[in-house]
Amino acid sequence: MLYIFTETESFTECDFAGLWPLLSEQRAKRVDKYRFFKDRKLSALAYILLRYALIEEKGIDEKVEFEFGPYGKPFIKGMPELQFSLSHTAGGIACALANFPVGVDIADVDERNLDCVPRAMNYFEQQAINRSNDKARTFARLWSMKECFLKYVGTGIDEKISCINFSGYHGDSFDYRSGKMQVINDEKTVTSVFGSELLPVKYLTKIDLFDFLIGEPQNGKLAFA
Repeated sequence: MLYIFTETESFTECDFAGLWPLLSEQRAKRVDKYRFFKDRKLSALAYILLRYALIEEKGIDEKVEFEFGPYGKPFIKGMPELQFSLSHTAGGIACALANFPVGVDIADVDERNLDCVPRAMNYFEQQAINRSNDKARTFARLWSMKECFLKYVGTGIDEKISCINFSGYHGDSFDYRSGKMQVINDEKTVTSVFGSELLPVKYLTKIDLFDFLIGEPQNGKLAFA
């Protein structure tokens, strides 16, 4: 399933403190490396979203830690059969959990990101952006599709990003190479996910996270262990 959380702007330092006990020591150390609260909360929320997914879908209620592939792709330590992908940006967090390799990326619809067009987009994609009535959204769509595919193959963003051409692909879902691409448009973000199958999409609110993880809903658990 693909989980999306877009209430990042309303997430306060008090909220952050409430969910801090749910972080693993490994993740807490990573979060602490960030200087600004906006970056700290995004890093923490990405992990929290994964914990939500693991509890809801797999009944796994523990502070999982990560191991990393040669290009930095994370895997859950001791659970190589579980495939996941995380992404965060100012406008939201995305987490994909599946039984097959998957990559996800969420990108802000922000005109300031257009500075990256010459570096990240090939000729055909640049032309598509130039023709668009919403250049920032078109860029976010193309960027998120490129990054989620590279995360799927395990290399992450590198110099090959401009070699991938998504300018001719339209619609909310389509076949690409040996898999399927999904694109989800929100007011301020575009999320793309790539894998061998289409994933159901679930939007979460701040109340959902707190009630499920540290409250007492029917299917939730106290997850401080």
